[in-house]
Amino acid sequence: MLTQTEKFTALYCRLSRDDELQGDSNSIIHQKEMLSKYAKERGFENFRFFVDDGITGTVFNRPGLNAMLEEVKAGNVSTVIVKDQSRIGRDVLEVGLMKRTFEENDVRFIAANDNLDTANGFDIMSIFRDVLNEWYVADTSKKIRAVKRSNALEGKCGNRPPYGYRAVDGDNNIWEIDEDAAERVREIFRRIIAGDGPHIIGKDFDRRGLDTPMIHYRKHKGFSDSKKDTTWFTFTISRIAENPAYIGQLVSQKYTTPSYKNHKHLVRPEGEWVIVENHHEPIIDVETFNTVQRLRANRRRPNVVGECTALSGLLFCADCNSKMSISCNTAKYQYYVCKLYRNSNKHYRNDCTRHGIRREDMEQLALEKIIETVKFARGNKAKFAELIHKATSKDNEKAIKSKTSELAKADRRIAELDRIIQKLYEDNVSGKLSDERFAKMLGDFEEEQKELISGSESLRTEVAEIRSKTADLQSFMNIVERCTDITELTADIARTFIERIVVHEAEYAPNPKRKKHQSRSQEVQIFLNFIGEFDPD
Repeated sequence: MLTQTEKFTALYCRLSRDDELQGDSNSIIHQKEMLSKYAKERGFENFRFFVDDGITGTVFNRPGLNAMLEEVKAGNVSTVIVKDQSRIGRDVLEVGLMKRTFEENDVRFIAANDNLDTANGFDIMSIFRDVLNEWYVADTSKKIRAVKRSNALEGKCGNRPPYGYRAVDGDNNIWEIDEDAAERVREIFRRIIAGDGPHIIGKDFDRRGLDTPMIHYRKHKGFSDSKKDTTWFTFTISRIAENPAYIGQLVSQKYTTPSYKNHKHLVRPEGEWVIVENHHEPIIDVETFNTVQRLRANRRRPNVVGECTALSGLLFCADCNSKMSISCNTAKYQYYVCKLYRNSNKHYRNDCTRHGIRREDMEQLALEKIIETVKFARGNKAKFAELIHKATSKDNEKAIKSKTSELAKADRRIAELDRIIQKLYEDNVSGKLSDERFAKMLGDFEEEQKELISGSESLRTEVAEIRSKTADLQSFMNIVERCTDITELTADIARTFIERIVVHEAEYAPNPKRKKHQSRSQEVQIFLNFIGEFDPD
């Protein structure tokens, strides 16, 4: 530790981005000039500067501040001088702890413009100034959040356009299509529908030597690329595939921070996002984008020989809702079976049943359904629209009736529990029911009632969603017009038209013609994108 005469005076300067808005009076240069003049005039000749530029006062992990505190704790500092208290920080608690550190290390603290000098004893006004300094940050933060949200609602985000777009005349609020990059975006969506995963696409882009989004951006800006990674990572492809910007939407206000003190990034609830439709020209049509989102929710998995079939990820068990997968690969036959059944213990397969269906039969059924529906839709547009509307209305009415019945049953039980709980209180007060027994029974009934109320709210939400749900006939017709001469079931065709296929367990009945054999029947439900099940008969 240095002696008192060997110690130096620390002159601390801090400038945040908010301070920059106030002009040159708060600049680092101005602070240095002001503090050095102040120190010299008052005899503090041996001084050193500690500077933090562009760091907010609510952050206390700063290089300049940390370096100064190390010197303070080492006993090398006699005095700390700042322009005003807010330079140390704008957090009452943290600044208070900082002042205590100075006091514990026998360091004199001076805030020149606030007329604060600890050599003159305790100054109660310094506490009020710290409170006002923090209030200033809180108020500024509130105003900045309000301005950002207002800008977002007007379609002004200020962020760099995503890969596939470029800013018009340097204005990040106006985007235009960058055709070179946009073609890669279109290829990514086409290939995902065709069955390629992001990893495969990324490897192919690497092999072809295509510029990554960052390299592409830097080249257009004239920057050097020597130190930048040229690898197309899987998450890069995935982010492109999931970005609604490519259908013309601007999504902002997705992220926030807990407060002006805590700068940890959090994802807001989706209902609080700001979504501006038709903000810019789309690269991908809505039908293609929605198809890719469904496919990514039900990703394809290769079978035991490494093959991804055309219907991979689209088949589901009717009883347990597990995916169906290829379980038997022979030279002659392959079968889709319930994955839960397949993964069960070999000796105790009680979780579900097999639900087996030959791959060849299933793919033929799917192809016939697509061809039949497309042919009918093209040749009988008015009749097709009428049938879809009727089918949707019928399905919705059936679902609403079922859920309304469940809701009424739950409401009756909730009302019954109210009466039971009231009776419990009366019996307890009259002495017919002991306190211990009362507490046990009350807890059980209240827990049941709580679960029923929660379930009722969910049912009401589901009923409301069903009432508002309608078939998107135009979107289906759009994909019908794009697809011509369908002759085979490719992964591309399957994923463009099919939302999901539900496979029921096979049923067997005696065969009157062949007494030693049984006739086999199996129900398969094919749900098409945008319109659900369709039967022209």
